[in-house]
Amino acid sequence: MTARHLLPIFAILIFPQLVFSQSANLNKLADTLVINTSEINKRQNQVLNPRWIRSAILPASLIAAGTVTLIADQKTLISKYTIHDKLLELIPGIDTPIDNYLQFAPLAAVFGLKAAGVKSRSDFVNQLVITAKAELLMGVIVRGMKKWVPSERPSGGGMNSMPSGHTAQAFVAATILDMEYRASSPWISFGGYAVATTTAIGRMVNNKHWISDVLVGAGIGIFSAKAVYFTHHYHWGKMNDMVILPAIYPKGGGVSFAMLL
Repeated sequence: MTARHLLPIFAILIFPQLVFSQSANLNKLADTLVINTSEINKRQNQVLNPRWIRSAILPASLIAAGTVTLIADQKTLISKYTIHDKLLELIPGIDTPIDNYLQFAPLAAVFGLKAAGVKSRSDFVNQLVITAKAELLMGVIVRGMKKWVPSERPSGGGMNSMPSGHTAQAFVAATILDMEYRASSPWISFGGYAVATTTAIGRMVNNKHWISDVLVGAGIGIFSAKAVYFTHHYHWGKMNDMVILPAIYPKGGGVSFAMLL
């Protein structure tokens, strides 16, 4: 056996405390990593995650308030009939189709700001997927309720008043706008919710919906967007590598689109 082979043995004999101390530290570090990873996974998989509970407060409150005005006695102050009459007294004689367009304004802002290069939470591909899922969830809930919860419109124009689809659309879009650009500017979020609220008021002023319809619709819209954001997995990462450039060909021209996938 050569001196080179004896060196590790001498090291252990001379510095046993150092060797075993380092080994114990490594084992302790490994155990800590395992425990921390387990705790993180446990928290992420919690059904009653605190973040989800906090985010559910607003939509649940809106839906609950709308339900109260729906079932309240017609002669009480909190009845949808009483509130509707008071609103029309305050804002009489207005008939405008602007709410048909305002409902999509926050959604247009989402992709308009992205195209302008404003910093957002998601890349273009994930944004499309998130928006599609949120719109689908909102649409399924709204259509299902219109079918199973018949309610006559204030104008008498049908039994599909509950909930307000325009309001749900406006608030699902406003919530997406908020989730994407809140970190860039809170004014963007404020503007989105202001437009959504204006849409809801417009539906009542135009005699298309009751207060109960727009409150429940707003809750559905917010819930749909939040639920999708909290369950979405960013399969494509958070990419912003998208390029749109003019292209010239031998027999014409066009536009070239490139994205790093």
